[in-house]
Amino acid sequence: MNRKRVLNWLIRIGLFAVILTIGTAAALVAGETQGMAMADLSDAPVQVLTSSAQDHALYASVNGDSPAAGIYRSDDNGFTWQAVSAGPGVPLNALAVHPTQNQVLFAGSDGGPVVSTSNLWRSDDGGQTWRRFYLSLPANPDGLIPAVTTLATDPHQPEVLYVGTAGQGVYRFDVGADGQGYTLVGDVSLYNAQVKGLVIDPNSRVYALTNEGLFVNTGGDWDKLEALPEVAVSLAVAPSDAQILYAGTPSSGVYRSTDGGQSWESMSAGLDMAPGVALRVTALTVADENPEQVAVATAYGLGSQLAGGSIYQSLDGGAAWTKLGDTQEVVEKLSFNGGAVYAATGKGVTRYGQSSVENQPVIAVPELQPLLNPNGLQLAILLLTVVMAGLALVGRVEWLRRHVSI
Repeated sequence: MNRKRVLNWLIRIGLFAVILTIGTAAALVAGETQGMAMADLSDAPVQVLTSSAQDHALYASVNGDSPAAGIYRSDDNGFTWQAVSAGPGVPLNALAVHPTQNQVLFAGSDGGPVVSTSNLWRSDDGGQTWRRFYLSLPANPDGLIPAVTTLATDPHQPEVLYVGTAGQGVYRFDVGADGQGYTLVGDVSLYNAQVKGLVIDPNSRVYALTNEGLFVNTGGDWDKLEALPEVAVSLAVAPSDAQILYAGTPSSGVYRSTDGGQSWESMSAGLDMAPGVALRVTALTVADENPEQVAVATAYGLGSQLAGGSIYQSLDGGAAWTKLGDTQEVVEKLSFNGGAVYAATGKGVTRYGQSSVENQPVIAVPELQPLLNPNGLQLAILLLTVVMAGLALVGRVEWLRRHVSI
């Protein structure tokens, strides 16, 4: 009798271990997305990715006709995402978070007739509800409001919002007055430019990435930075050192400046450049505390088409690069957050590298770390696993033999 009882318990413990192992493996496989931070929206057209300077929350805007269209937020460095709202109800081109009020978001959208278009939006509750700015952008002589192409905030002037437009320059809005006052930055010196990006350095200088080149504004007219060998297509300024800039070019990789853009040095060695193929750096980002830590996204130019390249990181200002992974899609936005690099494409958000999530326990087996933030399918598998393992341990072996096939 005792041998039978011991054998009974050995079988139960064995079944318990097998079920836990199989269930855990199934949950890991279900959640394996090769670094996809938005596993359940992996085919969603992500237009905008931004982060909050205060709480490091990530925000993503999903555009298009996808059922997933709207604003999403992650509070755990991209491990999980929550749908916040459908957004203002129009496709967004730009998204920014207030530097000191993490519940205040700004958004910009396409232009149109002045009588029927509003394309500057504000949310005071973390993106749940949206309202128009009190004043819209001024219309051109044809009565059309320009599209908002990019937004930028200044940590040292938190009530200022910079708005880049398609063909009408850069505007500075007073968001402390609810957008009731604005000025054209640099007067008309950049008025006809297509503004593709805006970057604010620690000294509140404004850099504008345009179809006419790279410009800087220190309070007067715009000054063009002429030293780059090509028109820049991406730009990043070190948040901790106003003199250090990184610029991406259409065909010759990445350049670095240590004097505020007056001179540039090529830092493309190690970026897998191929003879006769244009290496385009589509996005750049610099770590907040370390001006030497930079990440770049590359793409390969094939005639008029672009093909996905790779994500690289450097810890020494571009002298040496480490490949973090390859991309099937062209990366439109990069962001450092929590020690990891996040890349936004038309197919979702991808996380590269290790992310140090605050307040998240670290378990002894690193392969099981993704289960600390399970998605819906993983949670269902884990619950079923616990139930089955419990039955195996405390239930009758005969019942298991009749009802469970393992």
